[in-house]
Amino acid sequence: MTEPRLFFENLLMPHVVGAVREQGALRYPLPDGFRVSWASHLDIADVAAALFKRQDVTGVVSVGQYPAITGQDPAEAFSARLGRDAVYEAITPDAFRASTAPLIGEGPAADVADSYKAMGALPDRSITPERSAQKLLGITPRTAIQWLTDIGVA
Repeated sequence: MTEPRLFFENLLMPHVVGAVREQGALRYPLPDGFRVSWASHLDIADVAAALFKRQDVTGVVSVGQYPAITGQDPAEAFSARLGRDAVYEAITPDAFRASTAPLIGEGPAADVADSYKAMGALPDRSITPERSAQKLLGITPRTAIQWLTDIGVA
């Protein structure tokens, strides 16, 4: 079983990536300096494929950046890929809910906001190296710039 923390793909929601493209601001509901072990769906697929070949690895495999990164890291990756300056701007979970509700509905958006409120109360959202894909499988997850390159964001 794989255990990601947050998916880079969340940053592709139209209102999130749109603000990066149009205003140079990666707005996301995590506090400034909050560290997250981001992973991509591509990373999960790599780990899942490896686990089919590795019967000796059992239990939960944590997938994500280690050490964990802050919101400025993906903002800088967007800057590099889009050819424009972008900075990370922490927004409140309620502001994120309001911008997400038109896409997924008010109830699900409220649930998402609640999860970010709870997450923001934690010291970080990092994997531990002991159960990481890096240690158990020798698979290093993509950096933000690698991910954006692999999915062709330009």
